[in-house]
Amino acid sequence: MSDYYPRNLNGISDTPEQFLWPDGSRLVINLVLNYEEGSERNILDGDQASEHYLSGFPALPCLVGERHYSSESLFSYGSRSGCWRLLRLFDMFNIPVTVFACGLALERNPAFARALGEGSHEVAGHGHRWIDYRLFTPEDEAADIRKCLTTIFAHTGKKASGWYTGRKSPNTRRLVIEAGLLYDSDDYSGDYPWWLPSNDKKHLVIPYTLVNNDCLYGTSPGWTSPSCFLDHLKATFNSLYHENSQQTRIMSVGLHSRISGHPGRSEAIHQFIQYVQTHQQVSFITREALAREWMKQCPVNHPRAEAVS
Repeated sequence: MSDYYPRNLNGISDTPEQFLWPDGSRLVINLVLNYEEGSERNILDGDQASEHYLSGFPALPCLVGERHYSSESLFSYGSRSGCWRLLRLFDMFNIPVTVFACGLALERNPAFARALGEGSHEVAGHGHRWIDYRLFTPEDEAADIRKCLTTIFAHTGKKASGWYTGRKSPNTRRLVIEAGLLYDSDDYSGDYPWWLPSNDKKHLVIPYTLVNNDCLYGTSPGWTSPSCFLDHLKATFNSLYHENSQQTRIMSVGLHSRISGHPGRSEAIHQFIQYVQTHQQVSFITREALAREWMKQCPVNHPRAEAVS
């Protein structure tokens, strides 16, 4: 057995960084909308199979070498209806969210891209395609990262400062750093941001969540109804809100247009926002805002800067 072990299993337990949100909020919440529709696997785009994963219908089979018309239709709901319903909901409550956007998805829905550009929402990179980058060469993955970032700026007028691939490769984080991005969220290891050790660049990791996430509608066990998801979000909120702490707590929530964009499921998000707003000292924020505030209060040379995961 080698002495080399790249994982970091030592966290910050109950003594996180001394971090206080500027307005005094005891809990800040970041809603993430994953916008992927139109960039998923499809033989029309040269893929060997058509996508079935996280279609919103758990039992959907994978079809190799042919179009999956049901899957295409399920994904299209997210771009034709779901994204607009969720955007209206966020705007109704004046909540800025982070959109993990795939470049090709924005290209194929320019009206939605324009709406994101006109609003207060952050647009972060999510790959040019919503596919598995595990076996990509570094050169091809770097090209797709550049393509995604260029597309986001061209279609929204906003320059992405953050990144989340999801199905990443061993090279993803290095390529994201080389692309000059402020942070990435390809991590699920904690509640608070952490720094990569680096001599010449500041790169922040802001952990994401697959637990406070509507993706569990498509798993077993998972969310069997909107009320299940709502109850979990409220329980998470309650736990974080009531923790005895001198620093601001952070909560992330992951959503998808084709999943939470349906009427019944979007109602769970509606009710969660209403529930949050019955409490004092809580703010909805973007990941970019969190990254920039963390840089001010917990700089990279802080003694708690952590090792690479």
